[in-house]
Order: sequence, then structure tokens, then C-alpha cells
Amino acid sequence: MFNYSDDGLYLESDHRLEPGTIFRIGIFNSPFSSEPGRHASYRGIIKWRRPLKGSFYFYGYGVALLAEHGRENGPNRHDQLRKHPRSKCAIPLKYEFGSRTYRGTAENVSSSGVFIKTRDPIAAGAKLTVLIPAKKVRKIKRLQGRVAWSNRSGFGVKFERLP
Repeated sequence: MFNYSDDGLYLESDHRLEPGTIFRIGIFNSPFSSEPGRHASYRGIIKWRRPLKGSFYFYGYGVALLAEHGRENGPNRHDQLRKHPRSKCAIPLKYEFGSRTYRGTAENVSSSGVFIKTRDPIAAGAKLTVLIPAKKVRKIKRLQGRVAWSNRSGFGVKFERLP
């Protein structure tokens, strides 16, 4: 698993699965689990498949998690674990790291962080400044943060609280 959202996940594999296939996936230390360090199992459906170039694996998959009767997992369980709910969006932004400025797109945001989709991901642990257009015209909000996780499609930032 490379990335996850409120209602699904992205994974890569050498196995060719067809869109519409329902399958079971086991995840150790699952972000949807109520207890860290445990193995959890979920039902999912393949929504899309893409051949990968320049990857260790042959295919990338978009998976929607399916609710299971009598079990507390899937998207709703994950939402309950979040301290600050996320809102989906598509906001062009910039971020500063080192002496450079990069471009990306905020795909979901909360009061505590943001997921930035970009071609220039930054390694987990790095400090950076996120420049997000404010609702008022010609205003840019500068937020300090730290990269919480990173993959090839982007990275998650946890905002630092202002003193």
C-alpha cells in the first residue's frame, strides 16, 4: 500500500487484476485499525488499473474499500480515528524547501495538515513552508510544517502550531 484516503487506497503489484474484481487485502499496522501494530483484513474492489513504468511493480491499482456487515472498518472507521476531519479539494499551491520553491496541488486539507500532490516529493521528516492561496484575493497563507509521509505521487504535511 502506497497511499490511502478516507474511502480507499492505492497499491502496486505484479499480479494483474481486472477492474471490478472484489478481493481481500491484509495490512499490517493498518491506518484503518483501532489498534496500532496489528494485522487487519479488508474487502476491496479494484476501481482502476494502470501499467507502471519505472517502478519495481508492473501495475498500480485504485481500490475502494467495501463495508462488511458487523465489522467496524473501511472509510467510516478511518474517519472516526481522525482528530481533524479532511476536506477534499484541488487547490494549486507552492511550497518552499531549502532555497527552492516548488508547485503542487492540495488534494485534501484539514486544520492540522494537507496532502500535496506533486512531481517533486520531499522526504518524511523534512521541514517546509506551504503557501496556500487564502479565500481573499491576492492573499497567500504561509504555513510551517513537517512532512509526515511521502511517496511518488506526493506527501502529507502536518502543520506546526504557531506560538
